[in-house]
Amino acid sequence: MGTEGGKIVITGGSGFIMSHVAERLVETGREIVLFDDNEQHSLGEETKTLLARKTNLRFVQGDVRDKAAVEELLKDAEIVYHFAALMGTSSRFKEWEIPTVEVNVLGTIQVLQASLKAGVKYFIHPPRPPLAVWLTPYIISKTAQTLFTQMYHHVYDLPTVGLNIQNCYGPRERAILNPNPMRSHEGRKLVASSIMAALKNEPIIVFGDGEQSSDFIYIDDVVEACLKAPCESAVGQVLDIGTGISTPVIKVVESILELTRSRSKIEHLPLRTGEVPLRTKADPTPARQNLNWEPKTQLVEGLRKTIPYYANLLGVKSPV
Repeated sequence: MGTEGGKIVITGGSGFIMSHVAERLVETGREIVLFDDNEQHSLGEETKTLLARKTNLRFVQGDVRDKAAVEELLKDAEIVYHFAALMGTSSRFKEWEIPTVEVNVLGTIQVLQASLKAGVKYFIHPPRPPLAVWLTPYIISKTAQTLFTQMYHHVYDLPTVGLNIQNCYGPRERAILNPNPMRSHEGRKLVASSIMAALKNEPIIVFGDGEQSSDFIYIDDVVEACLKAPCESAVGQVLDIGTGISTPVIKVVESILELTRSRSKIEHLPLRTGEVPLRTKADPTPARQNLNWEPKTQLVEGLRKTIPYYANLLGVKSPV
């Protein structure tokens, strides 16, 4: 992505993936605006440092449900990365159901309408995850969000690009997104929570038998896909961003235990609320063809790169 062009707006801009994307985009010299309500997290130290150092980056705190704020934000925008969402595959139950639908569905419609009005050149979004058979508020709302985005492309010609990002991990991922109000031990992110538990020699929770598997992709590879996404060949498509390899949860935990040389024990608990055991993996071929993108980081290598971040966070010596 070159230095020429208009403003780039990133909703959910202070989150895990987009904070990394912002670091790369800001080096292009283009105007970058981060938009986030920071309801789920505070502004990260890395992003605060970047904001203080780069004059072409600014942060706007706001809510995607706010029509006026969103329209003002998107004036003169050329590219929109719409990643704002209330997250939590196995949380967002009870009192969180209505806000989840409001933000993920109604908020997305506000951003879609404002993008159409502004005439943005590319609208980059993460569609519903491959766990779409789960019956949880997050998955249901993401399904509706995805269908509305597809409608805006097919009916109104909004140039959308969907990045079906698989199980992304790496530095800055939060260990707990949101606890489930019905089962407080749910809402954990596997890699981050397992690394932190391993470094403290505490039990590592595995839901079910751990044979359910997913495509684990390192943050740097995801960022590269995000940077390549604004291109004509990808418009109207939903592209898998993953390694093409499905790894059982139990194998991921065992790799973390080995790399950290931890004394932690594995504690098996029932499957999470609404969970259906799945074995998912990406098909990276369309992303190779349309984005000239390749996943480069093997799982063990990615874990090696991730562990020192959490060791530093905990104030312990990194075993890697």
